[in-house]
Order: sequence, then structure tokens, then C-alpha cells
Amino acid sequence: MKKYCSLLLLFCCGLTQAEVALKPLAASTSSAPAAPTLTLVVDNYPPYIDELTESQGVLSELVSRAFTNAGLQTQLSFLPWPRVPEAAAQANHASFLWFKTPELEQNWLFSEPIVELRQVLITTTKFQANLSRLDEFRAYRLGVTKGYFYGAEFTAQRRDFRLTEAVSDYASLQNLLAGRVDFVLMDPIVAKQMWQQLPDQTVKLRYLSKPLLTAQPAYLVCSRNFLPCHAVIQSFNQALLQLQQSGVEQQILGFGVK
Repeated sequence: MKKYCSLLLLFCCGLTQAEVALKPLAASTSSAPAAPTLTLVVDNYPPYIDELTESQGVLSELVSRAFTNAGLQTQLSFLPWPRVPEAAAQANHASFLWFKTPELEQNWLFSEPIVELRQVLITTTKFQANLSRLDEFRAYRLGVTKGYFYGAEFTAQRRDFRLTEAVSDYASLQNLLAGRVDFVLMDPIVAKQMWQQLPDQTVKLRYLSKPLLTAQPAYLVCSRNFLPCHAVIQSFNQALLQLQQSGVEQQILGFGVK
């Protein structure tokens, strides 16, 4: 995930704007004005956020569905990541797929976690052995992607493994399909999407729940300078919980859901 520095955020709206923006979160009446659209400022991060697909990414679909259920209209605005925080700090704006830090919490309100970005060991259903400890994989060929971090435990033992380094996750999955590696280390949601793009659809992936290499929750954020953000976050959290309890979240995200 791309990193960014803390930004000086401007106070983006007056009290009148805040009062108007709160109206979509209250019970609607026949005389109430049209609710303003909440703009979600994001950068591409397929398959979670993908400007080129109809759903605009699996996480975009989940977030939009939650806001729809909460009675808020949304639209996505795609920007390069360095420009996202400044744009998202404006009135009637928010963003998602952020990691939480104490520094960011000074300027942003965070939702409940909307997804947990994970990296796990993945093989095909042809491999039936049940392994759970990292040291048990030393006898096997592992596919990794150049420049990726797979957690402190794996990094400490990296030299003990038989590694095949690929230039991308897609190339690593190609190695798995071709039998050049026994396992790949990857985000399961990314792997699921990329696997569907490979030619042989008769082979299915098998996702190992243990050992879990990395797990980092990601959130929706709204600027503390935009007064209705407390209500926006609260409404979103309630709608997200309903989607999780009803199983809709699992249907949209598939593998990789916490």
C-alpha cells in the first residue's frame, strides 16, 4: 500500500454547510432538499479499487452498497495517491482503504475496519498436505514477488526457503499453474481475481489459513474538519455491520475476508 505523509488540513466548511450535509442522515421529509452526494476519493488498487471495471473494484462495491443502505448517495473520484488526502479533506468527501496510525487519527475519523489486507500461502487443490507452521514449508518451492514484504517472521527465515522471485503477482501465479513452484505468497483476494485471468480454469486454488503472514485492517476515513463526519462514519458503520451479518460482504469480497 502506498505511504503518505501527514498533511496540514484546512477547515473546509462552515456551520451552514455542515447542517445541510447532515440532512441525508436524518429522516427524510417531503420538504427536505436533495441530499448532497458524498464523493469518495481513492486511488486505483485492483481488485479492491479498480476504475476500469464495472463495479469499480470489490471494495468499492462494498463501500457503495453500505452507503446506499445508509441512505447516502456516493460517487468515486480517482486521483493519484499523493493528491487523495487533500481532496478527501473537503466538505462532502471521504476516502477508503487507509491504514490507521496515531498521526492520521489527529486529523481523520476512522470507520470500523472494512477489510483486512492479508498475505497467505496459496497452492492448488492438487496439494493435499496439511501444513500450519512456517518452518514446515522449507522443503517446498515458494513463489514470491520482487520487493514485497511478507511479515517479520518470514523475513527472519527467508534464507531458509527455496524461493522463486517473480516480477509480479500475476507472474508468480503463472509459475504456480506451470508447476514451477508449490506455493505462492499473496493477498488471497488479488490471487482470486488474477487466477480467473489464467487459461486453465480446471485447477482451483487452495488458501491456507495458517500460517498467516501479514494482516492489516483498512478503513474508511472522513476529515475531522468536516463537521458531519461523525454522523457519516456512524451511519456507515451500522450499514457495514448489517452487510457483514447478512453475508453480503462475503459474497462481494469472497476469499480474504476477516
